[in-house]
Amino acid sequence: MESLQTLHGVRGFGPPHLNLRQPFDWPYEEEALKIALAGILRGHAPFRLRLGGWGYFPQGVVYLRAYGGTPFRRLYHALEPLAPPLKEIEGPSYLPHLTLALGLSEEAAKALAASLPPPPRGSFLVKEAVLVRDQGEAHLVEVARFPLGPSPGR
Repeated sequence: MESLQTLHGVRGFGPPHLNLRQPFDWPYEEEALKIALAGILRGHAPFRLRLGGWGYFPQGVVYLRAYGGTPFRRLYHALEPLAPPLKEIEGPSYLPHLTLALGLSEEAAKALAASLPPPPRGSFLVKEAVLVRDQGEAHLVEVARFPLGPSPGR
């Protein structure tokens, strides 16, 4: 993804990633969010994420479609109650994806999506979730990592 971003002079929001939750405001201490996430993510097994084709949203976003099946949906629904999203783009209409480009015109996004080669791999294993905080100007700061799978010592 990063080499394609460089080649086409585009960028996403932070490094390429798959959102398990859309951005949301957390009204409590950051430590409370880390504890809540650790509890929700504990015991969720790693899962295979299958990659689909390139697409675009009319807002000028080019993305790579992702399919996580039941394990992804379980995590997604487990995280939904944490806090309302900043924009109403969650729920049944949420489309799991990895963003390649933001801020293009609809025409440029459509043309770029149509010109991209298929991804070099068909899937990968998701082994951890990462909590990040938005620092503005498309800069994400890592707050905590949560390995998926059995807890250490089990």
